[in-house]
Amino acid sequence: MTKHRSILACAIGLAACHREQNVTYARMDDLARQLVIARSDGIAHQDVLNQLSSTDLLILDDFLTIGIDERAASDLFAILANREHKRPTMIASQSGPDYWVRTLPDRVAADSIVNRLANNARKINLGDTDMRKRTNHTTRTQPDYWE
Repeated sequence: MTKHRSILACAIGLAACHREQNVTYARMDDLARQLVIARSDGIAHQDVLNQLSSTDLLILDDFLTIGIDERAASDLFAILANREHKRPTMIASQSGPDYWVRTLPDRVAADSIVNRLANNARKINLGDTDMRKRTNHTTRTQPDYWE
């Protein structure tokens, strides 16, 4: 339920905003790209890491849908380590911890990242249906689709 997962993540973020909490929402691929760009300036890079570490709620959508490099994984570890036991992090993903460990480039970092995410986590499983595929199929079968 790809589409529903993202909608739920946004709704939780919006509820946190209504409670006057700072929320940062990012798709994981966009965040990895932002970190790569910021790396060229050490101060900007540290500012991004500090902002992500200190926001009241961090929402990472499409988590590891696309792989990340070792430096992005290292940055992710630093962010999660700084947030651990202090601030909530929400992960919206089509996959789970077993896949994340296999996907991350460094096994030690992968174990550390997944342990931080999986320990004390609350999991909401929305099922196995990919709503993008389902919606695309439904749209294509409409009589006026090819007109």
